[in-house]
Formats: sequence, structure tokens, C-alpha cells
Amino acid sequence: MAAFLVAAPVTGCEAKEQPGGENLQEFRSMDEAYMAVDGALACEADPVGDPIVPMGDDIRLASAQKLCFEKVQIDLFVNEKTFRETYQILSDSNQGKIHLVHGKNWMVVDFTEIATGQPSTRDIGRLVKELNGEYVIAGS
Repeated sequence: MAAFLVAAPVTGCEAKEQPGGENLQEFRSMDEAYMAVDGALACEADPVGDPIVPMGDDIRLASAQKLCFEKVQIDLFVNEKTFRETYQILSDSNQGKIHLVHGKNWMVVDFTEIATGQPSTRDIGRLVKELNGEYVIAGS
């Protein structure tokens, strides 16, 4: 059963900084993204669970999702609008810190700290160099 992360309107608060970087890596498909992430992180063959689904206006924001590890997922987006909306949802989360690395149209999101209360043992930060991504700690 998939978990959902839903956008909630925030009033009286400044929006957190949006991701930038015009030279960030872009992928054409989930297969291409997964192969690149797997090459860098050695994903588990069959991780337990389902990805957390970012939702906006009752629609799924990610066009494709795949788990790399039980609490680490790859999200792919068809356009910048859905990418930025997902990024904002994660940034506005008050469920704990969310570690992520992103490129132009993808994110590798580590929900370990939210799910378990413990720091992750996965080094997704290595994707910054290996996939020309940007590392961010979102949420609070």
C-alpha cells in the first residue's frame, strides 16, 4: 500500500528556496534514472515496501517512482512544475528531515529519518558528484 505526501496550504510563512542549477543531470526514463542511481548506490534487488507518493490537487506529481532501498526512492517528473511542487511539499514537511539529491527532473529521496527516527546509513550524497546532482536537506 502506497503512502501519500499531500500538499497543504501554508499561510504567513515564506516559501523555502527552490532548487536551482541549470547544468544538473536530466533523465529520459525511469529505467535510465534507475540504472544511473543503481550504478552509484548498488540498489537492493527487491526492496520491501512502496514509494511515498507526492500528491498535489488530487494528482500524483511524480510520473514514475521506484524504490532503491526500503526507505530510499527515485522520483521522475515530466515537467518542472510538478518537480517544484514536490520539492516544496518536501521542504514544507514538519515530520522531520528529508535528505534528497536531485537533478533537473529527478529526485532520490531518503525517508529513513522520518520513518524510523534514525539517521540513514545510505550515502545518497555521492550522487552529487556521480550524477551531477544537488544535495538538500528538506523539512524540519
